[in-house]
Amino acid sequence: MRALVERIALLRDDGGRQRYFAEEDHRWLIHRLWIAVGNEAVAYAQAVGLDPYHDEPWNRLRRLRNDIAHKRLADLDDEGVWRTTQVRPEGLLARIAELIQRDLPIP
Repeated sequence: MRALVERIALLRDDGGRQRYFAEEDHRWLIHRLWIAVGNEAVAYAQAVGLDPYHDEPWNRLRRLRNDIAHKRLADLDDEGVWRTTQVRPEGLLARIAELIQRDLPIP
């Protein structure tokens, strides 16, 4: 999951907002990565005995995944996806690392 979020941050920084809205392939790749992050969030929550429908941030990532995956491209809120891509990755990486350390401590 960390590698996926790191990749989103790299793609975000590679051309920024202008590229995101100008190049469909670039935008769709970011969409697909957020879907994959949501899938990993659900799998992780279930693996450690959490509820991906209530426990955060797994629920939020699951909902984002569902929103992107189940809407037609023309109906997606690309401004919202861009805002999430712009704001979330670094904070999410820190939170994921904290939660993984808590849930799966290395002896």
